[in-house]
Amino acid sequence: MNKNIFGDNPVMNFLTTLCDIVILHFLWLLTSIPVFTIGASTTALYYTTMKCIRNGQGGVVKLFFKSFKENFKQASALGLLFLLAGAICAFDLSYAIKAGQNILLIIFTIMTFVFVSCAFYLFPLEAQFENTIKGTIRNSLLMSIKHLPWTLLLMVITVVMLAMAYFSSAILGLMLIIGVGLHAYLCSLIFVHIFNAYMPEEEDKDDADFHIVLPDDKTEDQN
Repeated sequence: MNKNIFGDNPVMNFLTTLCDIVILHFLWLLTSIPVFTIGASTTALYYTTMKCIRNGQGGVVKLFFKSFKENFKQASALGLLFLLAGAICAFDLSYAIKAGQNILLIIFTIMTFVFVSCAFYLFPLEAQFENTIKGTIRNSLLMSIKHLPWTLLLMVITVVMLAMAYFSSAILGLMLIIGVGLHAYLCSLIFVHIFNAYMPEEEDKDDADFHIVLPDDKTEDQN
């Protein structure tokens, strides 16, 4: 994703970005194998993609493991909470469907929609801003509501990628070597746009300054 090496050569820049996306895909898979590290690996993934989109920097392996190490404890805790909440939502929906309870199905569907909306922002926020676990969860919920059109677009991107992989074996094979990295990169284009409103007006921030504090009420104060 280094846009500076090849200047204005669009072909080489595209190939470099594609290569980095593949690398990030496998880095995420590798570091997610223990399962309890999925929060740290996802945070590192978004840290790297957003950093590269903003600054056009390469060195994705270094950036990935930098974030993985620095955010390991809190991001891993968020990941476990995410998995637990997802399991509860899946169980509730399954129960409502099997029991034929339409009212419960509607309630649990709404709960699942809120969970999925919040989950989209959870790890990008952890990667971008310094905050407590409670503050990160709270802000992910507030942002998903405040930026609802973008939230819906994130869902569309996810559904389209899954549907294409489901209906095409060729695309499924492609997704097995690039899917996670590509999804994170496409979503990061949106997150970079959203987070700009919450970033200090400073240019050329280096790695040491990439994490900034997001107060719990920050999302409510922005227009």
